[in-house]
Order: sequence, then C-alpha cells, then structure tokens
Amino acid sequence: MVLGSVAACSAAGGQDDDHGGGGGGAGGQGAAAGTGGGLVELDGGGRDAAPPPAVAHLKGKVVAPQGTIPIAGALVYLSSGAPESIPDKNYCQTCVRLPEGTPFTFSNPDGSFDLGVPDTGRFTLVVQKGQFRRYRGVDVVLGDQPVPQELTTLPRKTDAALGDTIPKLAVVQGQWDAIEVALAKFGLAQLQPAPFGLGVTVKPGTASFAIINDKQAFLSNPARLAQHNVVFLPCSGSDGTTCNDFVPGNGAVKAAVQNYVAAGGKLYVTDYSYEFVRQPFPGYVDWVGQSSALGSACQGGQYDARANVLDPGLKSWLSAQGVGDFDVKASWTIIDKVNPVATTDLEGNPTTVTPKVWVEGQVPSFGAKPTTISFERSCGRVLFSTYHTEAGQTTATAPMLPQELALLYVILEIGVCIEPPRPQ
Repeated sequence: MVLGSVAACSAAGGQDDDHGGGGGGAGGQGAAAGTGGGLVELDGGGRDAAPPPAVAHLKGKVVAPQGTIPIAGALVYLSSGAPESIPDKNYCQTCVRLPEGTPFTFSNPDGSFDLGVPDTGRFTLVVQKGQFRRYRGVDVVLGDQPVPQELTTLPRKTDAALGDTIPKLAVVQGQWDAIEVALAKFGLAQLQPAPFGLGVTVKPGTASFAIINDKQAFLSNPARLAQHNVVFLPCSGSDGTTCNDFVPGNGAVKAAVQNYVAAGGKLYVTDYSYEFVRQPFPGYVDWVGQSSALGSACQGGQYDARANVLDPGLKSWLSAQGVGDFDVKASWTIIDKVNPVATTDLEGNPTTVTPKVWVEGQVPSFGAKPTTISFERSCGRVLFSTYHTEAGQTTATAPMLPQELALLYVILEIGVCIEPPRPQ
C-alpha cells in the first residue's frame, strides 16, 4: 500500500529551495523533488534508477477548498488502493517513502501538474498538501488526459469514507485579528455580516474548524490541545489595550503548549499575542522594546511596511497569482531579530534551530525587520506574524490580501512532514 505522508522535509527550518514541479516514477524529473528542501525517495533503491517511459500523462491543477487559489508543492501520485488513514489528532508527521515505481509529481506555483504514468487502467489518484488530502478513483488511458478539477481540489472538511481529510484546526478567539475570516476565504467556512454592521463573521454551523472561547482553560489542557493539528492564537489582550494575555506564573499553559508543539502540533500566533511564543519558547525571537515584563513589546502604534518576500517558493506562488510589490498592513509589534537556539530534533538528538524568515518589511524608523517567521521545535512548528491577517477587511466579498495569501501558504508549508536527519 502506498503511504500518503510524503511532502517537504523541514519546510520551516530555514530551507530556501524553490518548489519543484517534477517528480519521480514514470515521466518525472527524477526522485528528488518537493518543497522547502523536501525529498521523496522510492523504496528498493529506485532513486537513481531511470523511470519507465510514460504512456499516459495526467494533467490538472490543484486548488484550495474555495476552488480558485492555486496550491503549490502539492504531492500528486497514483496508488493501487486507498492510502493509509491520517490520524485525527495531534501526531508527529514524519516523512515516508513511496514504493518503487510509484508515479508521482508536485504541483507548480500556479497549481498545475503533469503526472507521467507507465500503465493504463484503474488507479487511486491521491492529491495531498500537508494534512489536506483528497483521493479518488481514476481510469488512466493512453495519451494526455485532463483531470477534472473536483478531483484535485483540496477538501473543505474531513469525510474519510469519501477520501477527504483536512487538519483539525482550532482558532482561539482573539480581540483584533479575525483569522477565522481568512480561513473562511480559503474555503473552510461561510461568512455573514456581523451585528451592528461591524464587518463580517463566520456563519454558525459552517466552519470546518473549532472556535475556542475559553483561552486559558483550553491552552492549559493537554488533552484538548491534542485533539488539534494546528492551533491559532490571533492578536489579543487581556484588558483591551495591552498584550498581557499570558497569565503570569501560569506554568500549566506554558508546559501544555511546549508539549503540544513537541508532539507535532503547529502553533500560529499573531501580533499582541506574542508572549505565547516568547514564554514557552524563549530565545528564538527578540522583539523591539521587550523586557522581563509581560507585554513590554507592545509599545508602538499600527504601521504598514513594504514587504520583501525572502522565500523563493512563496515569491513564485504569489507571482503566479499576479501579486508583485505589496505592503504588509496592520502590524503592531516589531520583531528585532531571530536567533539560533540549541534544542533537540524529533528524535531527541541535539541540534541548533534558527527561525526562518519568510517575509520581512521596511518598518518605519527601524528598517528591514522580519514580519513572518517560523521555527521547528522537536516534531512541531511555531509560526509568528507581526500583523493582523485580514487587516480589518469588512466585507465577505473583499479579495484576499497578499498577506492573507502569504500566511495561508506558510500555514500549508508548516503542515508538511518532518524528516529525521539522514547520514550522508
């Protein structure tokens, strides 16, 4: 049976490789391909073997659940049967190998793919990006064959019987950054006007993610955290003016968050909630104005910053959608710098991790500073951005901002598997 958790290796660990559109198996570009320095290997030593000639080419486009946003670096392959189930809770998603001879490829920045196949007949077509996966039966015939887009659209919700899986997401309700709006625009919920004309909100009963309203109880409960693959902590503050939501001396929250990430969880934090990065994971990031006092880095006002996209894959993906120069809007905190930290990898071996800077911005009076960063911690990852994801957009029909697109890209990238270090 083909195992399905094959994707980028260490996407958040500082790799800057661009996405590869080729793949392995029949008609591919060799067995090494992927995103963020990822590697797919074929069992049986087939990595260096020439693939058999393709007699068919499956051509299509991988798109987001909402139906139009292209997905770069998605793994597309054929199997003789259904792939193994993806766990429905937090777990350490390590990379696996495809059996030798498996036809596979990765989607390009515009979502397109061309999968060469050496045989005709009935197969299972698997499309996967991180824990988003769809698989369906497909009849392969000779020659070029367009793949219907409904087979290559990432699913909106989990339906294991149908062949659809998405990560289990939890949005811890914040005061100012409505990350749930961006997730809805990605296709994971429906929006409706908010009361009193105050923008938009998620329509009840439509979200494919959990919305958490009891922050401290949730974050201090390891069992509840473990039910989710990704936890979002958007910008918030305890008194409406400061970013002191991290309760002093709350060791239960600190320990639970640390253990959640170490076990494979992905923690996504924005702006004034930065103490949920600084306290559990000290040393990785320095913020302008920080001291020993909680909330000390929340000293400035709102600012916009001209963005400089440092990750080649993200830059190519934005370019494929016509996004060139843009401003990162509605930032409040300022990252001073990222630092190397001595830690352990997913196997408990000593390693040094330096956060990856995906996007930096020209911050007024401070110059170029990181605005979107991520780092690995054991088997999990932490992502932080200085800005509000949706930047206060107030209508359900507003197009996605470049910063919303960028963060959705990074969320997908940090959701891919982690590979243990290999001997050279």
